[in-house]
Amino acid sequence: MKTVLKKEQMKINNITVFGAGIWGSVIAQHLAKKNYQVRLWEYNEQLLNVLRTMGRHPNIPNFKIHDNIRLTGNVAEAVQGADMLVFVISSKAIRTFCREQLKPLLNGKVLPVVSASKGIEDKSFKTICEIIEEELPQLKDQVLAFSGPSFALEVAQNVPTKIMLAGKNTALVQEIAAVFDADPIIMVPATDRRGVEYGGAIKNVLAIGAGVIDGIGDGANTKAALITQALQEMACVLVSQGGQAQTVYSLAGFGDAILTCMSAISRNRRLGEKLGAGLSLAEAQKEVGTIAEGVNSVQSVYDIARKNNLKTPIIDAIWQIVCQGQQPHALLQAMGFVNRGNK
Repeated sequence: MKTVLKKEQMKINNITVFGAGIWGSVIAQHLAKKNYQVRLWEYNEQLLNVLRTMGRHPNIPNFKIHDNIRLTGNVAEAVQGADMLVFVISSKAIRTFCREQLKPLLNGKVLPVVSASKGIEDKSFKTICEIIEEELPQLKDQVLAFSGPSFALEVAQNVPTKIMLAGKNTALVQEIAAVFDADPIIMVPATDRRGVEYGGAIKNVLAIGAGVIDGIGDGANTKAALITQALQEMACVLVSQGGQAQTVYSLAGFGDAILTCMSAISRNRRLGEKLGAGLSLAEAQKEVGTIAEGVNSVQSVYDIARKNNLKTPIIDAIWQIVCQGQQPHALLQAMGFVNRGNK
């Protein structure tokens, strides 16, 4: 019989972060500065060797790895003695990683888990937290969603940032929020985990669309109109999947969407910009370099909209461009500019 951790029983000292990309490394650094002992796991041996050799992250300016961070490429070493796990790996890898790597190592152990990975699984439409709980059932109600308008590079530069932490166990949410809560981050507790996760996944899809408008070369008028219409579609999809209406207007909904759609450093927006300029998806992904999670979510968000018979012309057009190779002007036509791209 599993032992459920109560607030007064829990003592967190050792934290494992899965994924030493930009966001994973910044989260690990933030926790290390709070004097937690952090094990930062990375599967990419080339990146791991660079981090070990340089003591810095190649994609984060002026970033020296904290002394409280221990780098590893070994999952067993990473989880040994861990009091909490933080996922910051590709959404596509989560299920297999939990099933094949973590399940035998945890062997039924119960501990809090935070997911900073964003995405919706194809066909099942499950969120990342739901996938983790399904593969590691002893963690039911122990998995929390970490989402909000938070560019990793800005957090690394000490820019004030608010992030939502959502879970079904309110006492656990409060306690884990305190683990992260420290300048420059303020944590905002929430209970609508599903809504928060859907907001985090959908906004990446919408950001690709905003980038397409930038790549086509149209101006701020067009982009503002696109974002307005796209946010209405986000609300329809999120609520259709059991998310609460107020979550749409939260940091994990509109807040994150506005940031990702508008900023020049957004990976998803930059990928859309490449597509809007006429590049293929493969070419755009190569030029952006780092993972743009919106690509992994486009099919799922589109399928949800179709399954529920939702009116989502913007999402439909983004799907056509990303998944079907349609010309970028399809997005303008979906907005009602029917003569664009026909000449």
